[in-house]
Amino acid sequence: MARSVKGSDNYMARVLKHIPSEIVMAYVAIEGVLRTSYNASVPQEREILLKLLWIVFGALTVLTPLWLLRVMKVRRFSQLCVSTLSVPVWLFALGGPFALQDWYQPAFGAIVLPLYTLVVPIVTTRPLR
Repeated sequence: MARSVKGSDNYMARVLKHIPSEIVMAYVAIEGVLRTSYNASVPQEREILLKLLWIVFGALTVLTPLWLLRVMKVRRFSQLCVSTLSVPVWLFALGGPFALQDWYQPAFGAIVLPLYTLVVPIVTTRPLR
């Protein structure tokens, strides 16, 4: 999904540019397959599932800037950084491997994601001259 907006970006365009939706979608698909293959209520399978989810989490986070550079043709360093950081934020909000941790509560993601989404366009907006 190419997200290209010509001219000055409005708020929504800036927010959308920083969501690596293809990467998040890939995680959701892979997690779905893994969760149907491993039963999280069986301790041994839960441990395997957790390790695999962390591997996928890490791999997709590392893959994000490469995807953005090569496929999406993103050239702004700040957008690469913010979009890459968006992956762990989105996966945290969705649960990801965090959901299998005893300390994780879905409310944490429900708080972190909107705060991140509100702050990023403010921080990445170029100052007026």
